Amino acid sequence: MKKLITQSFLLFFIIFSFYNVTYASKASLQDIIWNKVDSHLIVSFKLKGVFSSQLNEVVLSGTPVTFTFFVILYKVRDYWVDKKIVNITIDHMMKYDILQEKFIMKRSWRIDEVSITESFSEAQKAMTEVSNLKIFPFDWLENDCRYQIGIKAELSKDNWPRNLRSAFFFSPSWGFETDWYILDFNH
Repeated sequence: MKKLITQSFLLFFIIFSFYNVTYASKASLQDIIWNKVDSHLIVSFKLKGVFSSQLNEVVLSGTPVTFTFFVILYKVRDYWVDKKIVNITIDHMMKYDILQEKFIMKRSWRIDEVSITESFSEAQKAMTEVSNLKIFPFDWLENDCRYQIGIKAELSKDNWPRNLRSAFFFSPSWGFETDWYILDFNH
């Protein structure tokens, strides 16, 4: 009997794990571009496939939602561990004001900027796009070296009420986490 319970639990765990992995693969980063602007290395990208019907319901109920983006710059070294030069974490927060029927967005990399809109599609666009994010002064990069920019995004559950964080465990369709996207370039 114990063996049957153990096997059933293991089967449930494996199925649940694959369900999480299957959903997580829907979110992706696209249109990733790096450039040199005003002597800085900048990056721009878009997050696609994150607003499920369940997440839309959570947002429209007035619960604040935060998307967290991770951007890392590495110097690639042959025959040695790559050197991490910059590690940036940025947050895009959105809250729907039910009384005023407006979306309020704050982006941590745009200090003191608060965007307000009545359009859900405009709010979604502001939440999923990062443009011209300054990563590092370009002149500080060594010549004749290879570099990599790694980018990843996820739904942050830190600012959710405790009951929603608990429910999130059983409902993976609300959340997302992208794979790491790597850009190589030489300087």
